This record gives sequence, structure tokens and C-alpha cells, in this order.
Amino acid sequence: MASLVGLRGVRAEGGGRRWRLNRIVSQIVAIVGALLLWQLVATTLTSEGTLPTPWSVGRALVGLWGTAAYWSALLTTLRAWAIGLLICSVVGVPVGLALGSSRVAMASTRWVIDFFRTIPTVALLPLLLLLFGATARMEITMIVLAAIWPIIIQSIYSVSQIEPLLKWVVRVFRFSVLDRARFLWVPSIALMVSTGLRLSATMALLMAISAEYIGGAPGLGSELVRMQTTLQRPEVYAYAVTAGLLGVAINVVIGRLQRRVLCWHPSIREGH
Repeated sequence: MASLVGLRGVRAEGGGRRWRLNRIVSQIVAIVGALLLWQLVATTLTSEGTLPTPWSVGRALVGLWGTAAYWSALLTTLRAWAIGLLICSVVGVPVGLALGSSRVAMASTRWVIDFFRTIPTVALLPLLLLLFGATARMEITMIVLAAIWPIIIQSIYSVSQIEPLLKWVVRVFRFSVLDRARFLWVPSIALMVSTGLRLSATMALLMAISAEYIGGAPGLGSELVRMQTTLQRPEVYAYAVTAGLLGVAINVVIGRLQRRVLCWHPSIREGH
């Protein structure tokens, strides 16, 4: 029986490795296909110089790596993104948990949240420019106004997902505040809150680039505009590719952290 169980474990592990290998191969094939399509469109369907080829964009990106302006813009964008996301987390999670813990508070604030979260943050950019100018403060404010809502909403619904029976058991056995947080609140809300954080991280990066591109705050977006005004098309696409790669890297890092920190959660274990 033990040998049979071990054989099943080896087969399951082998199947998981094959699945991961097939996934990596399919991703590589998709990337190569997208690059070939880009090359075809750039060389046949557009006028010369309008759409740079992947090779020219890659050379421009490598050239930008040797400039201080590129790394300064990248670090500036990352700093504004990190500060904005930190503010969203520090404010959004407690507010969401407090609202979700009270039916009256949740019912009375639902229309307020639905109203403000549907306002396009870009529409507030002229007002923020009047208040703060093209500064990092304006950029961080835009990030917070746009990215705080997924965290608040996920925190609200994470509280409502807690089993009433578990709440009753905690009350009956008179758990301390620390034990309630450890054995009830954290296991119940951690997954949904981390999912909201992941959504907010992507939205925060989008707002950071938008604030720099449209509002003129220093960062990748403003450097992209500068290259665009001087008609350096490969460099324009190189900065756009940098923003895309940065978004992918942020999503991958947060996803790995989520799986590592919440490895005990049933849905994470099933995903593996």
C-alpha cells in the first residue's frame, strides 16, 4: 500500500512537471508568434519608419539601458507606485474590514463607494494639476484615488464570507482578540484581501504611467512623451515595452508572494 501511494505521488509530480513545461513552451511560442506578427506588420503593412521593427526597438532598449535618464525614470515610477500602493493598503484594508463588519455601515456607504469608484480618475487630473502641479504628489494622489477601491471592496466582501458558525464558536469559547485574529480573521480574509492588493497593484502602475504621460510628472511616462516629441520612434516603443515588462514583473512577483505566504490556503494548494 505504501509503495502504491508513493507511485501515485511520483506520477502526480511528473504530471505537474509536464504541465509546467507545456505551459512554458506555449508561452514562448505565443511570444515568438507575437514578435513575428509585429515584424510582418512593420515591414509590409505600414509605411517605412512609422512602426519600428522588434529588432530596432530591442536595440533602442539596450541603448537606453546605458543612460542615467532611463534608470532615473524607472526608479521614479517605481517609487511613486510603491508609495501609492502602500497608502492604499494602509487605508483601504482597515476601512474595508470596518465597513464589512457592520451591516448598517455597509448598507449606508454602498452607494457612496459605487459612485466614487466609477469616476474616471483621469477626469480629475486637471483639478489635481491645479492643486499640486506636475509633481510626484499629484501622481501619488491619482494612484490612491484609482487603486484604493479594489482593496476596500475585497476587504468588505472578505468579512461577509466568514462562516457564521465560526463566529459563533469564537464567541462561545471566548477567544482573545489575538486568537480571533489568528484563527478566524486572517485565514478567512487573507485570500480576498491579497487578491484586491494584486488588482490594485496593476491599477496603481497604470495610473502612475498615465499621470506621467498626461500630467507631466517625472517618470517613464514623461520620458516617453519626450521621445515622442523628438520623433524617436524606436525609443518611444522601448519605453512602452519597459512599462509593459514592469507590469508583468509586478504581477508575477505579487503572485509568487501570494502563493508563498498563503501556501496553507486550500485554493492555493489546489492550484498547485
